[in-house]
Amino acid sequence: MSSSSNDTQSDPTWQTAWTWVRRQHAGEGALDAAASAELAHWLAADPAHRQAYDEAGRLWLLVGLVPPAHDVPSPDAEDAAR
Repeated sequence: MSSSSNDTQSDPTWQTAWTWVRRQHAGEGALDAAASAELAHWLAADPAHRQAYDEAGRLWLLVGLVPPAHDVPSPDAEDAAR
């Protein structure tokens, strides 16, 4: 699923996939048995669901690898240190 951010914001499949990924990685982590069964059913219903879910999972991983803005020194801070 390669689409622009505007397309993903209005795409209900993408939004559902993103919601599932966020639920999986929320504070407590793993989904309970009922939620896992619901996710499995949703994924099996349409190949586009799996594709969007996989893409959302990759996005989640990539975002996690990007340091928060406050961890990256600003150019002004580097100039002041000199």
